[in-house]
Amino acid sequence: MMDTTNTTSAVRPVMTYFMAPLAVLISPCCLLPILILLLSGTAAVAFLAENIVLVGVLVRPVFLLLAIATWCLLGKNENDRQNAQS
Repeated sequence: MMDTTNTTSAVRPVMTYFMAPLAVLISPCCLLPILILLLSGTAAVAFLAENIVLVGVLVRPVFLLLAIATWCLLGKNENDRQNAQS
Protein backbone atom coordinates (compact mmCIF):
# COMPACT_ATOMS: atom_id res chain seq x y z
CA MET A 1 0.00 0.00 0.00
CA MET A 2 1.18 3.48 -0.81
CA ASP A 3 1.41 6.02 1.99
CA THR A 4 -0.89 8.88 0.95
CA THR A 5 -0.41 10.98 4.07
CA ASN A 6 3.12 12.05 3.16
CA THR A 7 3.68 13.56 -0.28
CA THR A 8 7.02 12.79 -1.85
CA SER A 9 9.60 15.51 -1.94
CA ALA A 10 9.70 15.39 -5.75
CA VAL A 11 6.03 16.33 -6.12
CA ARG A 12 6.10 19.42 -3.92
CA PRO A 13 8.62 21.49 -5.94
CA VAL A 14 6.82 20.66 -9.19
CA MET A 15 3.52 21.82 -7.74
CA THR A 16 5.15 24.97 -6.38
CA TYR A 17 6.80 25.82 -9.70
CA PHE A 18 3.47 25.25 -11.46
CA MET A 19 1.22 27.16 -9.06
CA ALA A 20 3.39 30.24 -8.48
CA PRO A 21 3.54 31.43 -12.12
CA LEU A 22 -0.11 30.51 -12.57
CA ALA A 23 -1.04 32.65 -9.57
CA VAL A 24 0.91 35.57 -11.02
CA LEU A 25 -0.74 35.20 -14.43
CA ILE A 26 -4.24 34.88 -12.96
CA SER A 27 -3.86 37.88 -10.68
CA PRO A 28 -6.41 40.51 -11.72
CA CYS A 29 -3.73 43.10 -12.45
CA CYS A 30 -1.99 40.81 -14.97
CA LEU A 31 -4.82 38.75 -16.42
CA LEU A 32 -7.07 41.52 -17.67
CA PRO A 33 -4.46 43.35 -19.80
CA ILE A 34 -3.19 40.03 -21.19
CA LEU A 35 -6.71 38.98 -22.14
CA ILE A 36 -7.46 42.35 -23.71
CA LEU A 37 -4.31 42.14 -25.82
CA LEU A 38 -4.86 38.52 -26.85
CA LEU A 39 -8.54 38.93 -27.65
CA SER A 40 -8.43 42.38 -29.24
CA GLY A 41 -11.05 42.89 -31.92
CA THR A 42 -13.36 40.13 -30.72
CA ALA A 43 -16.68 40.07 -28.94
CA ALA A 44 -14.94 38.72 -25.84
CA VAL A 45 -13.13 42.04 -25.34
CA ALA A 46 -16.43 43.88 -25.58
CA PHE A 47 -17.76 41.61 -22.83
CA LEU A 48 -14.63 42.22 -20.72
CA ALA A 49 -14.87 45.97 -21.19
CA GLU A 50 -18.53 46.06 -20.15
CA ASN A 51 -18.18 43.63 -17.23
CA ILE A 52 -14.67 44.25 -15.94
CA VAL A 53 -15.82 44.26 -12.31
CA LEU A 54 -17.60 40.92 -12.75
CA VAL A 55 -14.50 39.38 -14.34
CA GLY A 56 -12.36 40.73 -11.48
CA VAL A 57 -14.72 39.26 -8.89
CA LEU A 58 -14.71 35.87 -10.62
CA VAL A 59 -10.91 35.76 -11.02
CA ARG A 60 -10.02 36.87 -7.50
CA PRO A 61 -11.00 33.61 -5.68
CA VAL A 62 -8.96 31.53 -8.12
CA PHE A 63 -5.98 33.85 -7.63
CA LEU A 64 -6.30 33.70 -3.84
CA LEU A 65 -6.58 29.91 -3.86
CA LEU A 66 -3.43 29.55 -5.98
CA ALA A 67 -1.52 32.14 -3.96
CA ILE A 68 -2.39 30.49 -0.64
CA ALA A 69 -1.56 27.01 -1.99
CA THR A 70 1.81 28.26 -3.25
CA TRP A 71 2.51 29.97 0.07
CA CYS A 72 1.72 26.76 1.96
CA LEU A 73 3.91 24.67 -0.33
CA LEU A 74 6.79 27.11 0.08
CA GLY A 75 6.32 27.02 3.84
CA LYS A 76 6.44 23.22 3.87
CA ASN A 77 9.66 23.28 1.86
CA GLU A 78 11.21 25.70 4.36
CA ASN A 79 10.13 23.49 7.29
CA ASP A 80 11.61 20.44 5.56
CA ARG A 81 14.91 22.26 5.06
CA GLN A 82 15.03 23.32 8.72
CA ASN A 83 14.24 19.77 9.90
CA ALA A 84 16.94 18.32 7.64
CA GLN A 85 19.58 20.70 9.02
CA SER A 86 18.89 19.83 12.65
